[in-house]
Amino acid sequence: MSSMGEILAVVSHPDDETFGCGGTLALHADETRVLCLTCNPRNRRLELESACEVLGLAEPIVLDEDNVNPSRELVKRVADAIVAERPRIVITHLPFDYHADHRATYGVVKEAIEWAAHTTTYQKPCLVERLLLMEINTLIPTPHILFDVSETMDKKRTAVGAYESQLAKFPWGYYQRFSDKKAELRGVQANCLYAEAFVEEALAKNGPFYEAKAMRNLLR
Repeated sequence: MSSMGEILAVVSHPDDETFGCGGTLALHADETRVLCLTCNPRNRRLELESACEVLGLAEPIVLDEDNVNPSRELVKRVADAIVAERPRIVITHLPFDYHADHRATYGVVKEAIEWAAHTTTYQKPCLVERLLLMEINTLIPTPHILFDVSETMDKKRTAVGAYESQLAKFPWGYYQRFSDKKAELRGVQANCLYAEAFVEEALAKNGPFYEAKAMRNLLR
């Protein structure tokens, strides 16, 4: 894995990146990489690659987990990816998402961000600056960030369409309709056509691996 840029989206399954923050990722396509922890069944990888191509993203990193088991081994694999990609911003799932894999991924990512900063583990550790949590089917009650995706909403719709195996589960168009209505709702809140919502979670930086920890001016 080579260094790709500013943003790393760590998701449980193929389609999470598109449904959760596809418009945002497309607006930062040259500076973004997707890390997907599972790919079950395996043919979903082709859908993920197609969706990323539509969004203008580089080829995704795909692990071979069947489900998200928050083991030390998985935390290490995600930390390795963070160190290799060196993002300033990590995007992942909500801790109160309805899906067990999504909740587990949140915990894995939080641990991995801490471990990626360890100078005792990595020769060139990575200090992630911001952690953003996206919404997929579980809505955020009070978003911290509303990001205008009006410019890339058509790309997001096309990327959603790449997930034929998932869309077939609800032939009445649940995923497509929910994605559109959610973006419309957030757009109304953000005073734009379409938006995506995030929670920003503060990262603890008081451990020994962070050299610059104390603040001297709250206005900077």
